[in-house]
Amino acid sequence: MYPFVKTTLVISVLLLVSACGSTKKLTLQDAGHQYCTTEKVMVEQDGKIEAIQVTKCNDDEVKKLLPPKMGLGKNCREFWYDTVLDGAYKKRRGFACQFKGDTYETTKWYIVQSPY
Repeated sequence: MYPFVKTTLVISVLLLVSACGSTKKLTLQDAGHQYCTTEKVMVEQDGKIEAIQVTKCNDDEVKKLLPPKMGLGKNCREFWYDTVLDGAYKKRRGFACQFKGDTYETTKWYIVQSPY
């Protein structure tokens, strides 16, 4: 009877692992997350200076990219390109950011990884 219990246990574990692996993982955009920034604004009121925290949220996908959040590539844009998938041309979306150099010649555009 012991081999039967062991076999049943192994099959049960395999079924559970395969069920967990087949669930679709949502991207941040599919889950409805917004990009929010928080900044402090100094305000003078009745002769006293106070710091007020301001939170701004939006759905701008370019602002969610890592380089603008780090203050590196402030000029970022979306671009579209064609690729072949399963023998057919498909439109794909990408993002690129401009990283400023010391001169015009050293300023370059780089394709950046999207959070989606």
